[in-house]
Amino acid sequence: MAAEFRLLGEVEACVDGQRLDIGHARQRCVLATLLVDVNKPVSVDQLIDRVWADDPPHRARNALAGYLSRLRTLLANDGDVQITRGPAGYTLAADALSVDLHLFRELAGRARASNDPDDAVGLYRQALALWRGEPFAALETPWINDVRAWAQAQRFSTQLECYDAVLRAGRHTEVVDELAAAHQAHPLDERLAAQLMLAEYRCGRQADALDIYRQMRERLIDELGIDPSPPLREVHQQILGSELIPPNAPPGPTQVRGRPPATNLPRRTKRFIGRDGEVIALSEALTESPLVTLTGVGGVGKTRLALEVADRSKDQFADGAWFCELAPLSDRDAIGHSVASALRLKQTPENVDEAVIDYLRTRELLLVVDNCEHVLDAAALLVDRIVRQCPGVSVLATSREPLGTEGERITPVGPLPSDDAADLFVERARAARPDFDADREPVGAVAEICRRLDGIPLAIELAAARMRAMSSLDVARRLDRLRLLSGGARGVHPRQRSVSATIDWSYRLLSEPEQSLFERLSVFAGGFDLEAAHGVCADAEQSEDDILDLLTGLVDKSMVFIRSGSGVTRYDVLETLRSYGRERLCANGHADDITGRHAQYFVELVERSEQGMHGVDEPAWIQRMAPNACTTYSAPDFENLRTAFDHVMAVGDLDAALRVVTSLIDLMNRIGYHSARWAYRVVEIADRAHPLFPSAVGVAARAAWVLNDFARARSLVGMVAGRAVDPKVCYLAHPGDVLAEVDLYNGDASAALAYFEAELPNARKSGNLVRVVVLLDRITLCHQTLGSPEAGLPAAREAVRVADTAGNPTARSLARCSLGRALADTDPDRALALLHQATEIGASVENNWCTGMAGMEAAAIRAVHGDPVAAAQMLISVLDHWQRGGPGLIPQQWDTLRHAARLLVRIGATHEAATLERSIIAAGCEAPLSDGAGVGADGVVLSDGDIVEYARTALRRHCRNPV
Repeated sequence: MAAEFRLLGEVEACVDGQRLDIGHARQRCVLATLLVDVNKPVSVDQLIDRVWADDPPHRARNALAGYLSRLRTLLANDGDVQITRGPAGYTLAADALSVDLHLFRELAGRARASNDPDDAVGLYRQALALWRGEPFAALETPWINDVRAWAQAQRFSTQLECYDAVLRAGRHTEVVDELAAAHQAHPLDERLAAQLMLAEYRCGRQADALDIYRQMRERLIDELGIDPSPPLREVHQQILGSELIPPNAPPGPTQVRGRPPATNLPRRTKRFIGRDGEVIALSEALTESPLVTLTGVGGVGKTRLALEVADRSKDQFADGAWFCELAPLSDRDAIGHSVASALRLKQTPENVDEAVIDYLRTRELLLVVDNCEHVLDAAALLVDRIVRQCPGVSVLATSREPLGTEGERITPVGPLPSDDAADLFVERARAARPDFDADREPVGAVAEICRRLDGIPLAIELAAARMRAMSSLDVARRLDRLRLLSGGARGVHPRQRSVSATIDWSYRLLSEPEQSLFERLSVFAGGFDLEAAHGVCADAEQSEDDILDLLTGLVDKSMVFIRSGSGVTRYDVLETLRSYGRERLCANGHADDITGRHAQYFVELVERSEQGMHGVDEPAWIQRMAPNACTTYSAPDFENLRTAFDHVMAVGDLDAALRVVTSLIDLMNRIGYHSARWAYRVVEIADRAHPLFPSAVGVAARAAWVLNDFARARSLVGMVAGRAVDPKVCYLAHPGDVLAEVDLYNGDASAALAYFEAELPNARKSGNLVRVVVLLDRITLCHQTLGSPEAGLPAAREAVRVADTAGNPTARSLARCSLGRALADTDPDRALALLHQATEIGASVENNWCTGMAGMEAAAIRAVHGDPVAAAQMLISVLDHWQRGGPGLIPQQWDTLRHAARLLVRIGATHEAATLERSIIAAGCEAPLSDGAGVGADGVVLSDGDIVEYARTALRRHCRNPV
């Protein structure tokens, strides 16, 4: 597997061209610091300084270890990339040239060493093409800022060296406009001014070159109070003496300044919006490759982008830029005639292709060939001949799929970003209705229109045209993506007058198997992988490789796109295309069958995932079902699961609905309890005699408990009172466990302890090792609540033995948390080490509950046995951790608030502690202090919505100013 790392823009990591999800800013910063010093050790202190500077968190080393652990997991599939720790610090071992920053420096160094100016130009251009924007984008630390400034200085210096090489090669015509733009951006740079003077002079513009010197001299005197440097003055003198045109230099164009080259580019009557970076990148690509093809779905703006690039680039070609539109053609043999007509050649009945080649062989121009997809083979043959036989011609083609010729540089054109899409809608709406004022429209209406239209410019423009007759809110309400989106401008090709016609054009270019697969893919929601596409869409005789071939064809034809990210490749279909595909699926009578297969596949998938997450393969299943869930609170297939659940409920398949619900609880623990209402719905209508019903009630009750709705949890458990539950079901789906935990959090730890101890023998007999560990963990929690944590030591030690035997990461994390809790008073140092292990293991499988509990226990130990300021900082982090789980306060949040109140008492902040205790008691929770003594009845009582922020503020204040 080939790994690539990018720092010259956003920090990115790719494996085999697929972008990995690195995580949040701090984790990206850790990766960036290691990549800057790739293959060199970086000490822990250096890493902390680079990531946090003067304000590291108290547990910076623990946080750093967590980030590095996740990065190791992320990069584990590439054996050539490793993060190791040695005596001198952490080292990221990889091929240095896989990091764009180091590749940039290598290419620039090779360019400097080259004696061939043309070879040097090529190397410099390769180096500069690696830059995608501001290096380390979105990262801000003093160290990052210093490295960024150094890198940007290196880029500018390399750009100047590149210009020198271009001028040495006698290629002044291709760089003169670029130099003018750079000089405008850096008006005081004398080296740049000298290069521009040389280029202008060699293009036959001596007066312009001398004028640049005059302006530069005035600017230097006025702004800096200095005269031009000797090198700049020397260039000026050489121009005056006509000494600068080198022997055997290629002649410049005979074009007179101010007279543009010939062109037939259509006049564009609308402002070009967005895509500035793409225009620049494409202009540079045309200097490096003779054939660039823009690919993308219909209506995405390929033609408009190509015309903008051509217009901005035409002055770089002595014979201008020319536009040939192939959309009206139905005869593949007519392509040569179409190109000849665009070039205004006198056509001959025979050998028109030869006439085109002969004409272009001596020309220097840019040829835009638009809409090649329906005559792809014939267009590719002619374009390939032009590129091979006409050295001065560059071709910019647009097509739904690549031409497939040698040397073709393919550039996919994606939807507009949300801000640009909104700007486009507003501008086009104003054209349709001059009094349109975006600030007076309902909040979010324009953004919702653009989101539902996938940022596709054609769809947005057609929707904006509807503003003549309705408001943006009306458009958003009535938007069905197809029927509303019609009626484009007169004079355009019929397929561009509605979104449906545009998609239909692309659909009819597909083979029959591709059409069938495209229709069936419309049942997916939120993307899919190859396994799912095969499982849902394949006919009986089709293998997974067959589906991959068809899927690749759909990707090539821009009907399906690949989602960037780590792990398994995922695909998706734009909503506008999905809507069209659904209509076709319904029209063909296959909708019910494929929808049923989709539901069956995802019911079975979530069942397999639930079993897999309770064994040694938990990390693999987490990566499959909920990668990076602790930061995104989302799962790749959550929308597919929702669609499957809605379907089985709609058709009354309650057996399948129960199977979904009873397999979801462990996934909920990673991505949040959004699907709790699914369990509530099912237990209301399911057959109570169904063998899965008690487990479904257990899932619903567990969700209610987590969401702090203890009354609902008790009521749900009452639905299966006295019913036995299969001890092998998910450790979180036992109704009796939930009832005992309600007792525990309501202050009856003795009753909870008796229940868990009574359940333990049955769990041991069942062989469900993870459930055994959970029960042992709850026993240690009960002993802690009863004031004697050391009494839980036997249970905690057994938990560690059982968990290590099971090999399940969640069990191992939970067991170490249990042992840390039991040792909190007698051996706090060992307890903290165990809790640190629990955090790392839990984080490796995105178990938010384990990491939160371990963090809370560690904070409580530090509050008693360590630094109160550090404990306060840790408690703030734990409060933030629980709050990311969703609205409302969960039981563990109340536990953390109790620890906060106790810490505030210890550091002398009695007023804040009293306020917290009053509020905790008023919420019906156990008092944090011994018996509430000294609190009093009077005083402020905070709402649930305010109490966390109050505690966080109080802890922060006393971190800065300990009493």
